[in-house]
Amino acid sequence: MKIVLSLSVLILLLSCGKYKRPFITFKSPEKRLMGTTWRCVKAIDAEGLEFEVFDHISFAIDGTDSTFTRIGNNPQLLGSGDQFDLDGDGEFDADTVVGTWTWAYALGGNFNKQTILQKSPSKNLRVISLSKKVLVLKDQSVDNTIYHYAPL
Repeated sequence: MKIVLSLSVLILLLSCGKYKRPFITFKSPEKRLMGTTWRCVKAIDAEGLEFEVFDHISFAIDGTDSTFTRIGNNPQLLGSGDQFDLDGDGEFDADTVVGTWTWAYALGGNFNKQTILQKSPSKNLRVISLSKKVLVLKDQSVDNTIYHYAPL
């Protein structure tokens, strides 16, 4: 009987994860997301091609305001337009964007903590993996590029 109960609990735990990692954590997704400046270590486009992106992002919740600060040079992440080519050389210069974010809405007035809705610029970011040392986001609003982050 103890073996059956142990196997049942193990199967239940294996099937409950929202993200690929971590397996078990006692920190909320908000706690894992905040308190760290995340730097992009690689990006993979929809065709599977890997490329480098300069992007640092940090998330905060101050009372009822959820804000993010992003420093980078990728027009897809910062917002499109020529305003980021400050010296006119055709390459995007690093810039800082501050905006708001929230979790996506789900049924019953709950939140879907697998999708971050970012405003200014507007983004729909799917959380693939979220742990203390890994953040993987899929940009579902533009081109399905997957961005891999590590703590700065």
